Amino acid sequence: MASDSTDIIHNDFSHHVFLSDIICETHPVPLSQVQIELTITVTINFTCFDRVPALSLPVSRQETVTFDLLTLWEGRDQVRQILAPAFASVRLGADTPWYGMMVDKITRRALVIYDWTLSKGFNCKVLPLDSFIETSVLVSEDTLEFLMGSRALAESAAEFERNNHGMVPAQESSVKEMVTRVRVEDGGDEDCTVCLEGMEGGSYAARMPCSHMFHAECIEKWLKLSHYCPVCRFQMPH
Repeated sequence: MASDSTDIIHNDFSHHVFLSDIICETHPVPLSQVQIELTITVTINFTCFDRVPALSLPVSRQETVTFDLLTLWEGRDQVRQILAPAFASVRLGADTPWYGMMVDKITRRALVIYDWTLSKGFNCKVLPLDSFIETSVLVSEDTLEFLMGSRALAESAAEFERNNHGMVPAQESSVKEMVTRVRVEDGGDEDCTVCLEGMEGGSYAARMPCSHMFHAECIEKWLKLSHYCPVCRFQMPH
């Protein structure tokens, strides 16, 4: 899939949607039983430029929602209604300027993933997606100090830590040492399981120690979020 079909990047706002670890069933799964499991992670960077150097306080929240794949064919409004409570719980209401675009990106991503699993012969009852949103907010020095000392903030951070589901980034130095640059063989049928795009013969890709290959940009983004291989869950140092 082309990067612009899964990414929204505009000034201080970004939204990326990734395929998480899929679990294959031994028998075919009827379409009516396939579900989308969407985990939404929002990081808000509260930044104050009143001080030198500038101070920044990241606050993260996370929510998971599960719904039937068939819902995606029922129309955009239906999907928006289902996702609205999940987004609201991470402080992104349906009136957020980017809400409609984010829902569209998630919908398209889920449909492409389903088509991809069918083409590969995978039988999946649950299709997991990770939606990562990051934005920045300028605040005064007094506001930032209040946030840093807020009990509610500490509780939110603790709740996020408890519910992070193992999404710990890989150690940057290990990524540089252990992920190698390799040439994709001509005539090969390799797909990058992060973006689901094919890797052209003669191009260069990134190979993890478990031998799975990805687009270098895709696996770089992934390992900044999770230390697991998205295919076999090989663990990188973290």
